[in-house]
Amino acid sequence: MTDIDADGLADLLAELVARETVNPPGDEGVLAEYLVERLDDSPVDFDVGVREVHPGRPNVVARAGDPEKGSLLLTGHMDVVPANPDDWTADPFELRREGDRLVGRGTADMKGALAAKLLAAEAFLASHDDPGEVILGFTVDEERGGSGTEALAERVEADAAIIGEPSRCQVAIAEYGVVGYELTVRGESGHSGRPDRAVNAVDGLRKALDRVEALDDEVRTQEHDLLEPGPSVSITEIDGGLAPNVIPDEATATVFWRTLPDIDRDPAVFDDRLADALEGVTLDGEPVDVEFERWLFSAGSEVDRDAAIVRETLDAAREVGIDAEVTGFNAGTDARFLTRAGIPTLVFGPGSIEDDAHTVDESVALDELVATAETYRGVLERRLG
Repeated sequence: MTDIDADGLADLLAELVARETVNPPGDEGVLAEYLVERLDDSPVDFDVGVREVHPGRPNVVARAGDPEKGSLLLTGHMDVVPANPDDWTADPFELRREGDRLVGRGTADMKGALAAKLLAAEAFLASHDDPGEVILGFTVDEERGGSGTEALAERVEADAAIIGEPSRCQVAIAEYGVVGYELTVRGESGHSGRPDRAVNAVDGLRKALDRVEALDDEVRTQEHDLLEPGPSVSITEIDGGLAPNVIPDEATATVFWRTLPDIDRDPAVFDDRLADALEGVTLDGEPVDVEFERWLFSAGSEVDRDAAIVRETLDAAREVGIDAEVTGFNAGTDARFLTRAGIPTLVFGPGSIEDDAHTVDESVALDELVATAETYRGVLERRLG
């Protein structure tokens, strides 16, 4: 079935990696320009659209086929996390082969999947006279919040979608939500030689974080059959103090709450539960002045395991020799925006989010990348052919 050429796929990935789209600041425009040229030169007659999300940072959307016969969105982000060349064994933006692996920033997260989607779409469309609609979405800003896919979801209609984050070529249908808080405790500064005349905000914060730890114990009793270890509340940053000889009058902590997916859940539910947990915190018998502010909320994402797109992806992956199963995804993705827009969205891509993404000498196996492209094409055949 496949017309996916391994060398051609590696060559396309080399072009994508060479366009440095490090976020921050993003700079996806240079890759967007290349993709527009590549799509315009394609043997497939794509309808290509470019729309700025931020100045100089556009989404690229390419369409071909008849939407009346169904549609599938193959999408992913163009931006990558920073790469310090001094830490890498070679230029992180020059793709190189090491045995069976392709090394370069973004190979796993997720320019490899972008290359696979483009070639899979071309192979499918070139072999059909009147198929359903294939939509390719290349988005900005996933690594810093997802504004690109959020904008895409407002303008694109599709029957289903696949995001190419590195899932070890497993069909990931559920991912955590997240709520981010900043806790602030205020005390009264003083000389460290007379701590009895001050109120130590760090001590107050420690008491508050004891309550957060107890909240973590509570939420961990919840379970999800695909998400391991389930919900959690973690303390990820602490800041406080002006100088070694000054009792601090303010201390802050970042609290990151991983929640079970529920696209309709109101963030006030978590605000109220955290407020209850922090109620009545005391230090030496006196109330602690503790406040919190929510700065991040995502409800997470989940698609029904019986949905057609799940069955189609499992079947397509197994047909090309992948031992694919339904799994959860222990990181946030842009799927939440598409799910909220009513588009059933799963994650399927080469490489590992734990072992490959964001790492020094990031890499992906070429045979896994080819199998991913073949799987995408197989899904297109089942859904649109």
